[in-house]
Amino acid sequence: MPDPKFPAQEEELNLEVPALTARTRAMNPSSHDAVLQARIWEQIRATREIDATELSVVVRNRGATLFGSVADSGQRAIVERIAVGISGVLEVTNRIKVVAPAH
Repeated sequence: MPDPKFPAQEEELNLEVPALTARTRAMNPSSHDAVLQARIWEQIRATREIDATELSVVVRNRGATLFGSVADSGQRAIVERIAVGISGVLEVTNRIKVVAPAH
C-alpha cells in the first residue's frame, strides 16, 4: 500500500505557486516574499523581449529590487513594469543597468 507522505514516482510534482492568504503572510512573511519573487520570475521568463540571463530579483518585505544588466532601456522598462504589476508587491527599486552587447 502506498504511503501518502511519499507519492509514487510516477506522479507529477505540483510546482504551482501557492496561494497567498492573510494567514500565510502572518505565519511566515518571508515565504510571502518567496512567492512574490517566483511570480516576478515567471512573468520575466514568459516575456520573449527580455534576455534574463544577467538579471536577478530580490524580494524583501514585499519590496522588489531588480539587479543586473540588459541590452537596452526598453528591456529595463519591461522588467520594471512586470515587477510593479505583480499583486502584493508594494515597492520596486530598479537597479538594472543598460549595457551595450559586446561585439
